[in-house]
Amino acid sequence: MRFRSLLVLAALASSLAPARAFDFGDARRIVSLAEPQISPDGTRVLYVRGVPNFETDKTDRQLYVVDLRTHKARALTYDRKGLFGPQWSADGTAIAFAALDSEKDPQEQIFVLPMDGGEARQVTHAKNGVTSWWWSPDASRFAYTMQEDDPNQKLIDQHLDAFQVQDNDYLHTSATPPVHVWVVNADGSHARRLTKGEWSVADVDPDGGGSLSWSPDGKTLAIEHFPTPFVGNSLSAYIALVDVSSGALVRLTPGEEMQSQPQFAPRGDRIAYQRNTGGDYTQGADLYVTDSKGRREGDLRTTLDRNVNEAVWASNGQALWVATPDGTERALWYWTVGGRAVRVATGDVQAGSLGNTAKNGTLVFIGATPSHPGEIYTIAAPSGKPVAITNENAAAEKSGTARSVGVTWRATKGNFVEDGVLTYPLSFDKLRVTKYPLILLIHGGPQGASGTAWSSQRQIFAAHGFFVFEPNYRGSTNLGDAYEHAITNDAGDGPGKDVMAGLAQIEKQFPIDTTRIGVSGWSYGGYMTSWLIGNYPKVWKAAVSGASLDDWLDDYNIAFYYDTDVPFFRGKPWNPKNTAEWRDQSPIAYAPNAVTPTLIMGDIGDNNVTITNSFKLYHALKDNGTTVQFFAYPVPGHFPSDPVRSEDVTKHWLAWLEQYLK
Repeated sequence: MRFRSLLVLAALASSLAPARAFDFGDARRIVSLAEPQISPDGTRVLYVRGVPNFETDKTDRQLYVVDLRTHKARALTYDRKGLFGPQWSADGTAIAFAALDSEKDPQEQIFVLPMDGGEARQVTHAKNGVTSWWWSPDASRFAYTMQEDDPNQKLIDQHLDAFQVQDNDYLHTSATPPVHVWVVNADGSHARRLTKGEWSVADVDPDGGGSLSWSPDGKTLAIEHFPTPFVGNSLSAYIALVDVSSGALVRLTPGEEMQSQPQFAPRGDRIAYQRNTGGDYTQGADLYVTDSKGRREGDLRTTLDRNVNEAVWASNGQALWVATPDGTERALWYWTVGGRAVRVATGDVQAGSLGNTAKNGTLVFIGATPSHPGEIYTIAAPSGKPVAITNENAAAEKSGTARSVGVTWRATKGNFVEDGVLTYPLSFDKLRVTKYPLILLIHGGPQGASGTAWSSQRQIFAAHGFFVFEPNYRGSTNLGDAYEHAITNDAGDGPGKDVMAGLAQIEKQFPIDTTRIGVSGWSYGGYMTSWLIGNYPKVWKAAVSGASLDDWLDDYNIAFYYDTDVPFFRGKPWNPKNTAEWRDQSPIAYAPNAVTPTLIMGDIGDNNVTITNSFKLYHALKDNGTTVQFFAYPVPGHFPSDPVRSEDVTKHWLAWLEQYLK
């Protein structure tokens, strides 16, 4: 095979920078669009519109509907807090959504709004709030999930609140009751619990919920069955079918685990669900289809070696629309069950979140291009073209945006052709003999991937005069199972060599100032940053390590993962045969070598990659005499979710790199 990097496309880059570059002020105006739902007759689309409010430090979310003929949108809700999950009734005459029910003791509840006018009516009064829900096919009932009460509440009120630690993270301060399914009539009457037990229909970290689906005849629910509500036990999850009348439960495919996201087909008795290929957690998410008796009818991996991000049934019940990363693009596929998966020609539009399909077969989804943030698109058929039905983010293209392209190189470890994204500095002039500083921006996961679709962060960095390189190291989800599996028992060295091989390729083919290279990332991107400054200390002029997994033992012992780390190694870390490899693959083991000025950031309440990792790196670098600063945000979560702190992270990130690379 002839090997050629796409970097030769440099000659196509613009030589003149626009008058005003995309920057933080522009990023503040980007509208987020989510949860698109097309009406049964294919004429209208519901969506949740989010606008960052820097005065209140909240994202204001409201429910909108857009007409597909005129593309005119209007708001359906005003000042609704906690809004999520819009759905159409089967006949399209009403919509339902979940939102907070009061200011005094807010809980998420289901509301129904008639489309011919009138106020939304509250349907549920779930004591602990609704975490996920779905309207029955005939619109007569709702199924929803709710976390159970703590059975020891009376003792807790007396301060007898010690609780048994299980496979939870160290930030838990109480026992964790399971989540179960309830059913209620559409008028709000006769709410009843359908499932019960110490098992759960959802894991509660990091964001709870639970996936369920109605059968077309409304007699059965497909649910996720977790042995406990803890992510640490989630590898044993499987799909079960629950009889709505009796609550009787049957396992769909005995012997299989690691199953999730069941979806009944809109007709017939087929059920689609996701599972890592062959039940191997270190391989990508596969899509399987069975009938209601668990008999296998389709396996996507037999025709497509790509990680499944999302899938939704076509209206005919014979095929599914599937969104996957594919190299440095986000692709849309149409898979006929038992047959081939065909990539849909979407031009420069890349598929993000999938919505649903109308009875006429039209799919609605969120799409983005390299130069335009997410908008809502429809596509009428696999042979059709995507049509943008919103233009909420037109202002982004009015400012100067940098060019992003896919790049490739050959791995120095293993027989892989790897890829990543290169974004040119907005000031790039191919006619000038100038060398530019470079920022490595490394994705997290590791089961993730960088693509050329819109990224505000890369645009801001490019606007400030940097090349931005985003490598997809082994473990990434965009090049098939073998590449994703290749990180097994090779958490740092292999990915590190992948990144360095990509950097070497770029340095050969583009005017990079090799004395001004910075490395940065969040989560596993932070892990890679910490690894690279310890193992390649002379390369970097500056580093930003965000929410970094610096010590695998902390991750195993006090984060919410527990057993989900184990498949990436030869066994559990406290078996003496395995302890050394867990330590050897921890960046903290190489911190004494690091000399790069490093900025560390993270959230105090992060139960995903606990901030204990960052404290270890901070003290190791200080003890080593390395220039280091550490900013911690006093909030829960793996990354600040509010607009003010989220922007502040990027401002600190950029300022640190500019200080040392400019």
